[in-house]
Amino acid sequence: MVTDLLRLIVLLCRRSYQCQHQSTPEELIFSIDETFINKFKKKKVALPEEIEHMIAKGIPNFPHITALCGCSMTGKSVPPLFVLPCIAELPRELKVFQRKRHCWFTSTPKGWVNRSVFLLYCIFFIEWLNFERQRMPEDIRDKPALIVCDGHSSRKNPLALFLLASANIKLIVLPAHTTHILQVFDVGIAKRLKSKFTDYLRDYIKAPKQEFNSNAAMMRYAIIYSFISAWQESVSLRTVQNAAAACGLCPCSVEALKHNKYVRELTPAENELQEKRNYRNRNRFNINGEELTTMDMICAISDNIKKNPANHRFCRKPEQDTKE
Repeated sequence: MVTDLLRLIVLLCRRSYQCQHQSTPEELIFSIDETFINKFKKKKVALPEEIEHMIAKGIPNFPHITALCGCSMTGKSVPPLFVLPCIAELPRELKVFQRKRHCWFTSTPKGWVNRSVFLLYCIFFIEWLNFERQRMPEDIRDKPALIVCDGHSSRKNPLALFLLASANIKLIVLPAHTTHILQVFDVGIAKRLKSKFTDYLRDYIKAPKQEFNSNAAMMRYAIIYSFISAWQESVSLRTVQNAAAACGLCPCSVEALKHNKYVRELTPAENELQEKRNYRNRNRFNINGEELTTMDMICAISDNIKKNPANHRFCRKPEQDTKE
């Protein structure tokens, strides 16, 4: 028997797929996730006792880079957004990727996703989707779109959520600790993507296709080139639809989740621990398992995060924009 939590998300998806009795087509259902770009597969090595550290020969320093990735349930990939660490201007060697609209770039002090990054991604996504809608059949292009993602704290961004809602895009958050069961990226794409990325990166470092001013410039180019190549190869109609079906996302199905090896009923001891955890967290504002693009939820998130002055720029309420 499937847990009540998984039933909840399937019911939430079903409700969100419908607007004015019109179902959301697969072309307009998107799974979005962020991933930290790792360099190579970790391997164990044997060292003499007197040696504490191993230095890999010929591999330049690898910067911390995060990628925000998305795709539709028909295998249409959204250009990834790369979060580079601590840069004021996009390096020259990376500008070609942005000119060709293969991806987008931004920067944070440590290369992590935050509320500002999520806001920027939503702006890029809205612009990209508006263009893609014009290429869709007339009977579906104006229907509501749906984003399914995890409950990362960056999602608590009222301004980003209001922009999505204004663009006819809904966003729902998966329940906590269920992405390995319900997230299309985790279930069907991540493993292949990381394997392909490692292969592309290793090949490029061995034989760079152009000259660079520094090893750092070569490494930045190699990372982005390899990730985009691996992403485009990893996202296909078959891969995405198999993952979506296994997640019970598209089509919505509780039955599909019953066969997942991670889905089971909690034991009495686990139930007791969960109840204690729920009691401890009863006063916390929780977005997991919720649709965030309703006006009530946008206002609730705004009220919650505005306690921190640093978040005030994200907290304009919908009625303020309506009056203007």
